[in-house]
Amino acid sequence: MEIMADEVVPHTVPKCNVLLVDDDQFIHEMMALFLSKTEFSLVSATNAEDAMKIIVNDAPDIVITDAMMPGQSGFTLIEKMKTSPGSASIPVILWTVLEQDASGKADILMNKPFYRCNITESLEKAKLMILPRNAPKDVTFYLES
Repeated sequence: MEIMADEVVPHTVPKCNVLLVDDDQFIHEMMALFLSKTEFSLVSATNAEDAMKIIVNDAPDIVITDAMMPGQSGFTLIEKMKTSPGSASIPVILWTVLEQDASGKADILMNKPFYRCNITESLEKAKLMILPRNAPKDVTFYLES
């Protein structure tokens, strides 16, 4: 495929997959509604154990987790993710009522309560942290003049 200077090349940007881990069903419904009109697609888990299965089988681009959940906490999930080579580079947003990330491992901390603009801002920051997977190490473009 040759690309000429000044030629517009249409391309589609794939949706950014976000895994939401929270035991509150209302939060899942709210996020599904909010993200349905954005470049982000939502995958949901209600606990850390199910989240790890999803991460291992089909790694998301970004993980949002609540800190306090029944069973394993969001802190435990983050610890497991950051010590596993397959998920260590996935950006993690931690939602918490605590003043700080007790694990010290989250990439972005969002204090509850939060607003739509906080979610958008945090997702945009996390998107910048996504490392390419299976991308070529060197790409050269040749443009004819």
